[in-house]
Amino acid sequence: MSVEIVKVTTNLPKDAVEELRGNAAQRGDNLTQGIKAAISTKLFLDKEIKNGGRVFVRRGGNELVELHLP
Repeated sequence: MSVEIVKVTTNLPKDAVEELRGNAAQRGDNLTQGIKAAISTKLFLDKEIKNGGRVFVRRGGNELVELHLP
């Protein structure tokens, strides 16, 4: 099954692009793959929250902090 690719042009703050590039490089991805991963993650989290789920991050020992996404 092939996926249709659509070219999108966007303007992002320079620091956001640098963060995306750095994160993608750490994962061994290129910038496009990094942006796709960031979008997929955000969409997944939004869907889970919309369906009544809650998202937490474990800090340090056992401290749980709930994420409230924009």
